Amino acid sequence: MEKVKQLFLLCINLFLYGISQLITKKSGLWVFGAWFGSRYSDNPKAFFEYTNQHQKQITAIWISKDHAVVQSVRDQGYRAYHANSILGLWWQSRAQFAFVCQALQDDLYAPCISKQTIVVNLWHGLPLKKIMYDVFGEKVIHKNVIGRLFDYLSPYEKQRNDYLIATSPETQKTLSKAFRVPIERTLITGFPRNDVFLNLPVKAENTPYQCIYMPTFRGGQGSECDLFAQYGFDVNVIDSVLAENNIALVLRMHPVNKPPQALIEQIQHSRNIEIDYSADIFDTIALYDCMVTDYSGGYFDFLLSNKPILFAPFDLEKYKKQERDLYYQYEDVTLEPYAYSWPELIDNIVATKQEGISANYQQAYNLLKVKFHQASVGNAQLFSAELYQRLEQLKIN
Repeated sequence: MEKVKQLFLLCINLFLYGISQLITKKSGLWVFGAWFGSRYSDNPKAFFEYTNQHQKQITAIWISKDHAVVQSVRDQGYRAYHANSILGLWWQSRAQFAFVCQALQDDLYAPCISKQTIVVNLWHGLPLKKIMYDVFGEKVIHKNVIGRLFDYLSPYEKQRNDYLIATSPETQKTLSKAFRVPIERTLITGFPRNDVFLNLPVKAENTPYQCIYMPTFRGGQGSECDLFAQYGFDVNVIDSVLAENNIALVLRMHPVNKPPQALIEQIQHSRNIEIDYSADIFDTIALYDCMVTDYSGGYFDFLLSNKPILFAPFDLEKYKKQERDLYYQYEDVTLEPYAYSWPELIDNIVATKQEGISANYQQAYNLLKVKFHQASVGNAQLFSAELYQRLEQLKIN
């Protein structure tokens, strides 16, 4: 029965794929999707909102595989459709540009995106850990005749990125190689989501020192990630130290992970520790005074804030062995002092708040910022504006 379902779906998708090749694309019709069609967030969200607010001549439409997300986007005054709805299929089939941050087949309904539609992968972060083909290479998966036939008849399931974006010549080289997209099609524009760092809000006096902990992912989608108890995370002790120093600690797990249930229950009674569950951390990230991470590329973004970044590589060697290798020697692209336990980390946070950062730290910080972010984005005031200008040039050329 399962094979019959798959065959039926394959026939439907092939029909849609064939039809989409014949449908005339509408100039100025752009569709956006993100995070497997389940979230309204990240670079596609930032660029979608910029386009709606500043480029009224563009018809920008959000596509989601979640009805709640569709309704939420509509409630904000934007156009949104379910990926599998009649209108959703229609607009995807007519799109001039399609924007994603994972993969076309993940974020949108790929059979409706024809070869005439330009696919721009905005991705979801600068990589410290290896990604895409740099991880998977040409791994051969042995399939039977039916499996190979399904693959042959599903061209829309193959990786396809007509263009990528990067933030500097350094990241352009890395992303171009990882995605196997020619370097001339990897556009240095900056990330739209980083527009939030270009107009930082003024912090009110006497408010707590806000620190966000953002570790990278471990394991698979929905897996628990315990970077707490085994590294000395004592909720009561830490909460007390934070209270004494007027510090608020926010824990933000990677979207594919969830914190241990026991930790969630303990933190419910804490005054100075909380877990962030928001759909898009970039709605608030510019408000934080300090970031803590291990191997998450999110710190590359945070460099634009000019605020302190602390590193807690609790399990560096284990991570490289069991999860992902890194593009760089860790010490070459991170900032000391490192913390290898939660007590050490809390001490570093308190010291940073009370004493500030050293001249050596600031110098190293500035060098990283230059390496991973191009100093200028042309005449544009926002990264989103620079991206829009580059896309307009593509249309002219």
